[in-house]
Amino acid sequence: MKFISLTTMIMSAAVLVGIVKADSDTNPNGGPCAQNSKYECGRMAGYNGNMPFLFYCNINNIVEVVQNCHCIQCCSVIHGGVGDSGSVNCT
Repeated sequence: MKFISLTTMIMSAAVLVGIVKADSDTNPNGGPCAQNSKYECGRMAGYNGNMPFLFYCNINNIVEVVQNCHCIQCCSVIHGGVGDSGSVNCT
């Protein structure tokens, strides 16, 4: 009987670790990006209800999410979102 209980506990712990791992896989923060020092729009399956998000690609090409958008076409970035002619929009 103790063997079954120990097996059940180990399996439960493994499932919980899988859930935590799956959640971290759907968070774009800390992931790679291409255009450093600029803003971009992105979409990732399982994140923000599959809606776009606005992020900043830092100098080390790492994603830093700035804002989650609320509709499919609600994210736009002009000229990387920087400088006098740059702008970002995420509603």
